[in-house]
This record gives sequence, C-alpha cells and structure tokens, in this order.
Amino acid sequence: MHYRISKVKHAAGARESMISHLESMSDKIHAIAGLHSVKLVEISETESIAFSKYDNAQQVIDAEDQFREIMGGMMPFMTGPPEIMNGDVIWQVSK
Repeated sequence: MHYRISKVKHAAGARESMISHLESMSDKIHAIAGLHSVKLVEISETESIAFSKYDNAQQVIDAEDQFREIMGGMMPFMTGPPEIMNGDVIWQVSK
C-alpha cells in the first residue's frame, strides 16, 4: 500500500465548509483509480491531515490532476499551500 499524506493549514472554523466541499466532490474522489480510502483528521482548529490510501505510488502520480482539482476547491479555506508527503507502508498492525 502507498499513502499520500496531505497536511492542510486552514482558517479556524472552516471544518464544515471543507467537509461540504469534499462531499460535493464525492463522485470525482470515487473515480480516482487505485484510491481505496481517504481519512481527514483534524489535529488542531487550524490544521488537518488527510491520509489517502492507494495500491502503489504510480496511482498517486496518475491522480495528480484530479487531486489538484479537488484541492483547488479548498483554496478559499486554506491559509497556505498544503504540505504533501508520499510513502509506502513498511509496517502495520490491525485488530
């Protein structure tokens, strides 16, 4: 598995607007080849981290245009550019 991790800095109180935007993009998100899931975690009132799970790194590269379109709609809520990281799973535990 491969993950794209996106740290987003946003305006305080923007959570509902961001979720509304993401829900409006649901069909486009579901259309991304190789994407298994996305989890958005609020780590503070002004920062969230998205964990996007793919089969492999090439699918992350192939989804770049779709990713930019989805993130573009979040620009009104963001206070800076997102910090993007990618990597393969090297260990996990499930229960």
